[in-house]
Amino acid sequence: MLKVLYPDSGGQFEDAAILRNAVYFSTALRAYSARQILQQPMGVDRETLAFLVLRAFGEFMTSTEDMIGWLFALKVWQPGNAEFSLFLLLDRIQVGRKSKKGDSDYTEKRAFGLLTDCNEVEFRSLLHIPSDEELLESGRPSEEVDHITRSMPFKLDGWRRMTVRRMEQDRGWVQAFNKIKHHALAFPTRERGKDEIWLPARIRPDYRRHRIGLAKAWLDISMDNARRLAGDAVAAQAVLHDTLAVILTTRYGEKYSLPEWVLRAYRSDWLLREA
Repeated sequence: MLKVLYPDSGGQFEDAAILRNAVYFSTALRAYSARQILQQPMGVDRETLAFLVLRAFGEFMTSTEDMIGWLFALKVWQPGNAEFSLFLLLDRIQVGRKSKKGDSDYTEKRAFGLLTDCNEVEFRSLLHIPSDEELLESGRPSEEVDHITRSMPFKLDGWRRMTVRRMEQDRGWVQAFNKIKHHALAFPTRERGKDEIWLPARIRPDYRRHRIGLAKAWLDISMDNARRLAGDAVAAQAVLHDTLAVILTTRYGEKYSLPEWVLRAYRSDWLLREA
């Protein structure tokens, strides 16, 4: 295993510790919060249903932001180099931030470009997952190596799909989520003939014309929508969890078994059938 193992000081903020915390705690925390929505009874009143939809929307946006932030962090991660450690990178990266320098542009569009432009082998390299040859030479059983290889197309597909979902409405959802997160700006309405919540996505004062330009995002007030958003949030965490777990086990020799909540997500969704 020495040929593929990364250095690990055993410190609290070392890369292995950050990965371990994400695998065993952070992803489970996010999934737990989203699963609570999925466990709600169907027959709730309209106001409660609106609350559930907004909460599910927040869970989805937060979970997909986790994924994109980790993608950019892993891309520039330099194991053993404190300046490019996961702890510092995850603190510095602000998902959605644009920059004239492409290497510090953390937008959904760039994330989608990274995922679209790479094949399974390149995606595997981006994630720091050793190649089949490296794993076999390090003593990994061939069955385990085959399993990792078979799962890579499903992992890549999961990352792509979640990134596309987050990009819906051309970042309108991102802007709307920020309005909810900071000021709870959300307005239940029937102005389009059905129960919906409209969210201010972009507010631009036009001083010359003495008016305010407003772009809206819309969420259906329905249990189906609440469960779809919450289900996608759990699925996003399952993909992130499984990806980070492969890095942790192959690069740091961690013993690991897939938790039940991830298995349930795989069985109930379109993601990672090979898990």
